[in-house]
Amino acid sequence: MKYLLLGITFIFALTKGEQPSPKFDKNLYEQCKRDFQTSMIDLYMDSMHRAGKYTGVFLVAEGAEIMFKKAYGRSWIDTTQIFTINTSMQLASVSKPFTAMAVLILKEKGLLSYQDTIQKFFPKLKYKNITIRHLLNHTSGLPDYLNHAWVFDKHIGKREELTNQGLLEILEQNPQKIRQSFQAGEKHQYSNTGYALLALIVEKVSGMPFRDFMSTHIFMPLGMTRTFCYSKSMKIKMLREQDPKDGVLGDKGIFSTVEDMFRWDQALYTEKLIKQSTREEAFSQGVTLDETKFDYGYGWRLTQSDNGEKIVYHKGLWQGANPMLIRLVECNRTVISLHPVMSKMNSWDMIYKVNRIMNESERSCHGF
Repeated sequence: MKYLLLGITFIFALTKGEQPSPKFDKNLYEQCKRDFQTSMIDLYMDSMHRAGKYTGVFLVAEGAEIMFKKAYGRSWIDTTQIFTINTSMQLASVSKPFTAMAVLILKEKGLLSYQDTIQKFFPKLKYKNITIRHLLNHTSGLPDYLNHAWVFDKHIGKREELTNQGLLEILEQNPQKIRQSFQAGEKHQYSNTGYALLALIVEKVSGMPFRDFMSTHIFMPLGMTRTFCYSKSMKIKMLREQDPKDGVLGDKGIFSTVEDMFRWDQALYTEKLIKQSTREEAFSQGVTLDETKFDYGYGWRLTQSDNGEKIVYHKGLWQGANPMLIRLVECNRTVISLHPVMSKMNSWDMIYKVNRIMNESERSCHGF
């Protein structure tokens, strides 16, 4: 009887001049999407590389599935170093979300508070009313030792290496020459100095060197076996000549691969490291004293895509590296790129083109 009814339906459709609607094949649809995404992104990135606009390692994921990963080119400082999927590259300021995570872990353990002032940890510092929250969202007013180098360089002098402790001593000894740019909480102004101090706070509160805390509480639990903090003793080949300020950690200094970074990205949406409520605090806009909102949380930048989708991200620039981790929240997509400064692409244009390819795959394969 079932087949008779199907036959009658088919004949009725033909008499109406119509074809019967094909049955939706979910498996075929999903395979079509994956093939479309992989092939189109591959074509786009290969074109970018051949045009001299991209060198580095690139990964795109949807949900928990890596849709595309590929390495292009080589280091121009050490030309024997060909980039591979397993190349560990300096994360520069993409290290900041890791430092913020270390602080959030300690906060959840009740070992510190967002309202704790820096004098609690560094009694010799003269800067007033700066809290951990101010350091996390760049509202401390502390001048940036990297982007305002002229303020710090004469105090750094001819040191072979500047460390976090050395930077702290410079701040302690020169409060009149290295002044706060504004009252804490009054403005949002990016400051690498704040994140260098956060790394020291992690050390003081945990009783562990910063690199050991990161390895024990973040890298190893997530299986990030190719991720580590910079150490001069490692004699790591940089993407440019070494700089005395390489030794400061927290604001920069973590090295990782695209696959390890994807493990990190995925863990952020679980409770492996912190509670969901704490993560949402980190992903929320900051607010100044006059209640002006700004697009930076605790270690994360915030923006919207050209389609109005929420984006949580960070980019970086140090040691010749110009990496980025971009998460398009609503569509659950992640783009990770570890590339040197020499790459000449417009990074946001590249992100939006990849996102359009991902969206187009749904339309192109809809008929299946």
